[in-house]
Amino acid sequence: MTILAAVAGAILGGGAGYFISKNLSRVTGGCPIMCNPRIAIPYFAFIGLLLGMEAFG
Repeated sequence: MTILAAVAGAILGGGAGYFISKNLSRVTGGCPIMCNPRIAIPYFAFIGLLLGMEAFG
């Protein structure tokens, strides 16, 4: 169950990173983490992995 929660958290986090970098980066404009999808997707996937492990692990 822990591995499934971690993988699900990473997938959801990566999806959130993609959404943020593609849509909301035009609003903020300056943060390199938010504006670059090559950085945002792994960053948010890692955060989602940690949150998934903490919530269900």
